[in-house]
Amino acid sequence: MKIEEGKGIVRGIAIGEPYLNKRNSYDLNSCHKIEQTEVPMEEECLKKAIEDSKKEIRFLKSNLDKKIEKSDLQILTVHLMMLEDPMFLKEIERGIKKDLITAECSVKRASDKFTNLFEKIEDPIYKQRALDIKDVSERIINNILLAETGYQDMDGKILITDELLPSELLKIYQNGSKPEGIIMEYAGETSHVAILAKALEIPTLMGGKNLFSITWADLVILDTIEENAKVINDPEELTLQEYRKKKKELERNRAEIEKNKDLPSVMLDGVKVSLQINVGGETEAEILERKKPDGIGLLRTEMIYMESEDFPREEEQYRLYDKIGKDMKGNPVIIRTLDIGADKQLPYYTMETEQNPSLGLRGLRFSLHNQEIFKEQLRAILRASAKRNIKVMFPMVTNYQEVVTAKKILEYEKNRLRGQGIPFNEEIEVGAMVEVPSVIFMADIIAEEVDFFSIGTNDLTQYIQATDRFNSSAGELYDPYAPCVLRAINMLAETGRAKDRKVSVCGELAGEEMGAVILLSFGITNLSMIASSILVIRSLIRKIDSKTLPALKKKILNSKNSAEVKTIVKEFIENL
Repeated sequence: MKIEEGKGIVRGIAIGEPYLNKRNSYDLNSCHKIEQTEVPMEEECLKKAIEDSKKEIRFLKSNLDKKIEKSDLQILTVHLMMLEDPMFLKEIERGIKKDLITAECSVKRASDKFTNLFEKIEDPIYKQRALDIKDVSERIINNILLAETGYQDMDGKILITDELLPSELLKIYQNGSKPEGIIMEYAGETSHVAILAKALEIPTLMGGKNLFSITWADLVILDTIEENAKVINDPEELTLQEYRKKKKELERNRAEIEKNKDLPSVMLDGVKVSLQINVGGETEAEILERKKPDGIGLLRTEMIYMESEDFPREEEQYRLYDKIGKDMKGNPVIIRTLDIGADKQLPYYTMETEQNPSLGLRGLRFSLHNQEIFKEQLRAILRASAKRNIKVMFPMVTNYQEVVTAKKILEYEKNRLRGQGIPFNEEIEVGAMVEVPSVIFMADIIAEEVDFFSIGTNDLTQYIQATDRFNSSAGELYDPYAPCVLRAINMLAETGRAKDRKVSVCGELAGEEMGAVILLSFGITNLSMIASSILVIRSLIRKIDSKTLPALKKKILNSKNSAEVKTIVKEFIENL
């Protein structure tokens, strides 16, 4: 019996036969030269492969619609954009026309060029972009070579791979196959594939070492219950029996959660907690019926912009916001205004090149620099608020003046609608997204201009710790459980209470059991998360007595590091 360790991404226990799949490595380093007369044939081959790739991605999106949240499928939209990127395509065409190499070799060369370029950039957002280029390029090459992509007959098995690309995981799911677990060498807990693994609820370990130098037995155990996950290769019989019991216990817990899914999110002593969902567009009726969220705590409108061929017009946005509000049947919908920049780009708009886009023109900063785009969106939101329970929220707020300026623009559009006799909610609530530490220090002043605050813990964590959340090399430095981050969140919660302003959390922390308990101890009772987390957090809430939380809060705020925080909170949860 041998134990391998890594980072647990999706909690669970998997027991099964290992399924090894090492990625295709195309031997295209010594490119096959072609004659000038063969160029048209290679160009036609490339054109067909690109069109086939687009068809595959569109089919994948269509087939997975209603099965997976649209926001989780957004990566496929990004891949379609890349298949039409003129810079990328021209580089491939140049290889065929000028260097006289085959289409597949030219794709590989262009892919390597851009991948290496992005990987050298310090901002790790570009490292994720490098993976997307790799994903798209391999799809094109497979279509040129008519290659099979593997991953067959994986039901009940544990996939072991050096790297799994997002579109591959979606293809596996689309084919009706679902591995028991995933073990990979690639480490990127905030990557697209990690997000998808969470959405599909597949126990996943990342950051395994030298997986293909290991002699794998016929049976392995994957344990991702703890953050420090492990793989037990060739377990002894007693270990196997122990884990089978643990797995059954987990399954019983999940069955209990499912059984009680219609019960309200109320603590033992009657304190109500609002559990909402984060979405990127319309949410399927089946998800709303099964999860019964108390509203939409974050509507990411950039997803709507990314799927358009141009900036969506006011009427188009109005119809969509109105429908989403109608689907929520009176529950609140918080619409975050356009949040692009950094890792989120639009196919029809070229952002200025920036040394550090994470600190550049993004979120509300972009809207204030592009006020016509901002005004059109605000008009659509205001119109939708006439009949629906809709609120508006500004992303990436940095200071008081930004909020004042944004509200002046909002008031300007209100006046225009009044003049045209178009109805809207005169009392529409306005919120500020808290992702930058400066807002926490100025929250008492900013509270004069907003009705609520919503904390984006992902960005707040990286800005407090000066560590990019996409940076795998910085590893443990990005930690939402670090006491400095938790103290900042608590500071905002206290300011919110003092100023009678609602405070909610819509970052990943809200959808994690330990994270939810910590936030509840800070008195934050509005949590928004991915849909798959709702039932687990609801079940947890129903076991808590709010009177036990102040003592827990004190221990958390006195902790010296995240390990201490996690030990304290884990013990609290185990004692429920």
